[in-house]
Amino acid sequence: MLIFISKFLHLFSLLLAGGGVIGVAVIQSIYKKEGKTPEPHLAKGFRVLAFLSLLAILIMWVTGVIQTLVIYGGFNLGWSFHVKLLGATFILIASLIINIHLKKSAQNQIPPNQNTMKYCASAGRLGFLLALGGAIWTFA
Repeated sequence: MLIFISKFLHLFSLLLAGGGVIGVAVIQSIYKKEGKTPEPHLAKGFRVLAFLSLLAILIMWVTGVIQTLVIYGGFNLGWSFHVKLLGATFILIASLIINIHLKKSAQNQIPPNQNTMKYCASAGRLGFLLALGGAIWTFA
C-alpha cells in the first residue's frame, strides 16, 4: 500500500509541477511579447503557482526516495540514476531560487529580475532533460 500511495503522489506531483511551470511560462511569454507587465492579481497568481510547483517538487523528492529505498533497497542503480538525481537537484534549486526571488520582489513591490528568472528557467529545463533522460535510461 505504501508503494501505491507513494507512486500516486509522485505522479500527481509531477503533473502539478509541470502544469504550474508551463502555465506560468506561457502567460509570461504572451505578456513579454506584448511588452506589458502582468497586473498585480496575475502576478500574485504566478507566485501561488510557483509555490505549488515547489511543493510538488518536494513531494516528488520524498516519494522518490521512499520508492527507491522500498523497491530497490538503495540508491545504487548506476550512473544514469545519479544523472536523474542531478537533474532533479537542478529543478529543486531553480524552483527554490524562483520562489525566494518572487517573494522578495513582491515584498519590495518591484518586478522580478528577468535575468534571475531566465537563468533559473534555463537551469530548470536542463534539469528536466537530465532527470528525464536519466529516468528513461535507468528504468528502461
